[in-house]
Amino acid sequence: MLLLKFLLAPALIGAVTLAGRKWGPGVAGWLLGLPLISGPVLLFLDLEQGPEFASRAAQACLLGLMGWGAFCFVYAYVCRKFSWPISTAIGWMAYFIVAAAVLPVKLGVATSFALVATVIAAMLFAFPQGAPFHGGVGEVKYELWWRMATAAVIVATLTAVAKFLGPVRSGVLTMFPAYTTIFAVFTHRQQSQAAVTILKSVTAGLYTQAVFFVILSLALPRFALPLAFAMALAGALLMQALTLVYLRRQSAVASRIEVR
Repeated sequence: MLLLKFLLAPALIGAVTLAGRKWGPGVAGWLLGLPLISGPVLLFLDLEQGPEFASRAAQACLLGLMGWGAFCFVYAYVCRKFSWPISTAIGWMAYFIVAAAVLPVKLGVATSFALVATVIAAMLFAFPQGAPFHGGVGEVKYELWWRMATAAVIVATLTAVAKFLGPVRSGVLTMFPAYTTIFAVFTHRQQSQAAVTILKSVTAGLYTQAVFFVILSLALPRFALPLAFAMALAGALLMQALTLVYLRRQSAVASRIEVR
């Protein structure tokens, strides 16, 4: 079990990093919409704490998406005028404010999904205009290994303290935008407008995780673990495909504006 914790999430993050190197940071930002960290965390919570605990944590993750979205939205606005350390600090502040606000919220799964979907839609509508990423990508030596190691630490730490934190706090904390911060800062250091584009891709991808959490929270108490995760992943992949259509349309609009 411990070995799996240190292998599963790092492998997923490593794959996203390599995809970003090949196809650009916009693709990496879109792929971050997949449950690369939350999926393994919820898997281990089910195995260690039981399906009811994991189901409640999944519903908390759903509400926690608003905190993740708040980070993306706020960072996208401030990064156009401020440096990455200031933008990160303000973005994290936005996450923690929203996270603290949703902790006491008690809603049904359907109502939670409707609320989250509405908030994400509002953020996407009001998102600032970004720009495509131009130029080379000079990565820090051993950056891939640092990212993979960080993923292992996040999963191992969250699952280790989950029993103490409880399902709600564990779920909301799982939505802390650790890897979104890494990708945003890395791109911001080169092109702030490109960072805006990546963050919009991540925000659109939050719909994927929302579908994943809804299905998982409902399925875990009712079905065997493999079936519950298979159902949730199937729904998430379908939504991920739909977000790709949306992002391509947005990219086409941005390209036309840039040409003008």
